[in-house]
Amino acid sequence: MSDDYVLDGERTRIGFVAAHRVGGKVHGRFTTFEGAFFVNAADPAASTGWLTVQLESVDTGNARRDSQLRQDFFGTSTYPAMTFVATDVVPTDPDHVDVTGDLTIRGVTHPLTIPFALTQTPDELHLQTSHPINRHTWHANWNALTTALIHPQVALSVSLTATRRA
Repeated sequence: MSDDYVLDGERTRIGFVAAHRVGGKVHGRFTTFEGAFFVNAADPAASTGWLTVQLESVDTGNARRDSQLRQDFFGTSTYPAMTFVATDVVPTDPDHVDVTGDLTIRGVTHPLTIPFALTQTPDELHLQTSHPINRHTWHANWNALTTALIHPQVALSVSLTATRRA
């Protein structure tokens, strides 16, 4: 059995947590994104999916910081979106999958494997994770001072809900 799913924007949350080396954390989220998934139940490795996040939609609750993230960390005038395209899906148990794909930020693409908790109903698919990435891998940095003050590991906090296409 194979099914197509489309991301439910009202019930999906894509966020991050970045830590300052001297204490304190910044919690943020993205409010504009889209994605779709094709689930092949007979051959999970043949499942595919994609997610596109509009980086202009970053929201940390601080307009000045959001502007700096857009301009200096993400370079949204040149690189408006972050994308993830799944290339492999491996079930690790009935409630978990490892999704490997290509993550592109600032025009830089690297493979990434993300473990997800999986809940599936007949009409919905729920994937949830909190997974660290090294922002330096994708050149998401401003200058030497932010390199020193902001920890390179950023936790992606993702809760995806997708509904079966009719």
